[in-house]
Amino acid sequence: MSLILHLSDLHLGSPSPFQLDYEDKVGLDEVAGETGETAGDHLGHTLQAIGESLGAEGRTLDSIVVTGDLTKANKPDGYAEFDGVLERLGEARPPEEKVVVVPGNHDVDDERRAGDPLKLALFMGAVRPRYATPLIKGLDYEGADLNRDPGERGAAHPIVELSDAVILAINSADYCFVEGRRTETDWDAVLGDYLAGEDSIEAKTKREQAAIDLRKLRTHDIAKVDKRQIEALEERLDAVGIRKDDDPDSDPRLRIAAIHHPITAASGQEEIKPFEVITNLARVRTFLFHHGFHLILHGHKHASYAAWDWLAPPRENLDLIPRRALVLGAPARFRPGESVCRLIEVCPDDEGAVAGAPRLRVLTIKGVDGSERLELPFSRTPKRSLAQPAFLSTDRNVPWVIEAKSADAAYQQLRDLPLAEDANRAVISVVEDPASTQKLPTNYPEREDMPSLKDIVDWWQHPRPEAVRALSGSVFNHGERLYGYGDHENAISEAVTALPSSKAFALLVRPGEPGRRDRKFPAFSEVQLQVRKAATDRYLLDVVGTYRKQDLKLWWPVNMAELAHIQAIAVKAANDESPIDKASFLPGRLISITSQGVHEDVLPQMAGTTIDRAVDLRPEWIYRLSYLAARPDSNAEDAVEEWRRALGDVGERSVEGLLVPSVGLDRLLAALGTHEEVTGQRSFVKLLAAVEKLRERAAQAEETLRDQKNPRTGTLDSLGAELKELVEGCEEALRSRASEVAGN
Repeated sequence: MSLILHLSDLHLGSPSPFQLDYEDKVGLDEVAGETGETAGDHLGHTLQAIGESLGAEGRTLDSIVVTGDLTKANKPDGYAEFDGVLERLGEARPPEEKVVVVPGNHDVDDERRAGDPLKLALFMGAVRPRYATPLIKGLDYEGADLNRDPGERGAAHPIVELSDAVILAINSADYCFVEGRRTETDWDAVLGDYLAGEDSIEAKTKREQAAIDLRKLRTHDIAKVDKRQIEALEERLDAVGIRKDDDPDSDPRLRIAAIHHPITAASGQEEIKPFEVITNLARVRTFLFHHGFHLILHGHKHASYAAWDWLAPPRENLDLIPRRALVLGAPARFRPGESVCRLIEVCPDDEGAVAGAPRLRVLTIKGVDGSERLELPFSRTPKRSLAQPAFLSTDRNVPWVIEAKSADAAYQQLRDLPLAEDANRAVISVVEDPASTQKLPTNYPEREDMPSLKDIVDWWQHPRPEAVRALSGSVFNHGERLYGYGDHENAISEAVTALPSSKAFALLVRPGEPGRRDRKFPAFSEVQLQVRKAATDRYLLDVVGTYRKQDLKLWWPVNMAELAHIQAIAVKAANDESPIDKASFLPGRLISITSQGVHEDVLPQMAGTTIDRAVDLRPEWIYRLSYLAARPDSNAEDAVEEWRRALGDVGERSVEGLLVPSVGLDRLLAALGTHEEVTGQRSFVKLLAAVEKLRERAAQAEETLRDQKNPRTGTLDSLGAELKELVEGCEEALRSRASEVAGN
């Protein structure tokens, strides 16, 4: 969970009038030696308050990004203040190698040409020895030589790697304040003829001013990132695993670019001057597109800017899909109550980085004076997903569409959807890689009482679950409806025979079930198979699941894993039955369509008690329980613990009302009866009696609950307490059994 501070346009050094927050009309500063505060003072106060606030939370910054203009007109006194400004953060300050500083147009020598090694000499001397800096033309590269020796100023480090982010420093200031090429007019001769023959001080002063004015007219503040720098940056990025045109959605790290000049219109203010934008802006944006950058930080405009941008190469290709990026322009208004800087929190709330769906929070910090404390309300700041969106409409009647390569990335986007409780918002989610559904998403809520994903899917897809047929809990599962009822022994295999038509579907809702509130039937209502041609005689088999309602927080990963299970059955059947002559089938994408997407906290579960589900999922465990009861001498505590796991949920409340065991106890008693060698031992007989008593009372409770369609809370509590007491009796009998065996 990296925390990054974004600063820009500090303009350090002796304050100019626009950097004062006071106007002394009586000369108080001269009379009493007192002055008001400056922009630099407020910046320092704010940074100190940030450091104190983070310190109170036990947090530190992982990086600082300063996007240019450390000084005013490249003055040494400004550079001299820079380190002291960052030190105001105190213990929250990150290691120096994690501080990224790029130059701005005010950090160059305006009398030197682009590529002159001394054009950024003051900036380099103050910054490069300690911090990460971008590549400098004429120093780090020149012409075809992209790996020059920078000499005593040291090597550039334009890339900073964090645990969940990569920050790239880009230099757009090499060409700032360069003098235009010579024209046919000999301007030196013109200046020489200006007031010729006049030797007065006034004439000399005018000639000097004319030379200055002429140079200003012929000097241009040009923002540019030349081709060679981009090529050199591509080499550096390749070395850290970010390659041109690779799949950024396979990399969990947030990709951040830091540059002084904006890559888009970042202010509503009209500015009339030559070279207002980066001259080769198309090349810069194309570079950012090809390397999948998610976030661009810039300065220069002194305007708080935050907006989505769409990056794409400037070419005629309507099939090319642009990449969405978040652009943040630094506020740089150093006044109390005004926006000063930003904190960027990557992977908020300790959530892990997810390939294809980076997340962050952006917190704009307002300035404070020296007496104010600063609150950093991270928890109240909304999370932002930087995943590439498929379709998100503001019209509540239009479905939202989420598409991602992996289930992990799709899940992050679904969690971020602002689903209103009173809105029936339809949601469509598409996962390209079905194998990615076989584990829970990275940031799935941790629940100790939740079964494993495999157990949940195996039970819900079980073709003939005895726990369902014994009515110990829910009265259906999905597999029983797809593979095990009526004339349809395997509805998915039958659907495969209808390929490639649109008739390849199976229903999970039986006729007569819908339409009445008191009837229970699956939220998962239909599955459809679709084929897409991938290559000659090779097809991709897509699976579409339709849901009347779907919880996107806890149940969606289970639903997608079920679709993958169904897909595996369908692919095998398609390859065996060849519905398309001489064709082979591969797993395609998984598509979930729900008419009502919700965010709930209903824990994914299976029907009935643990002992009942063992009959369907792991019947061998029941025999192990019986063996531990017959021979508990090896480890009595382990035996008691396993029995507790098997019977621990008996009598607990559930969505269906009460967890009452049935078929599982029958199987356990039968397994205990196989140990004829100990059936005469007193402690074993006592244990058998305790289990038998639990079974009898459970059967009575089941009958009582079946007769009472809506049992009272008191009835449920009373029955639950009785069953729990009988379970404790089984544990006591098992302990007595262990003691008897140990005594013999």
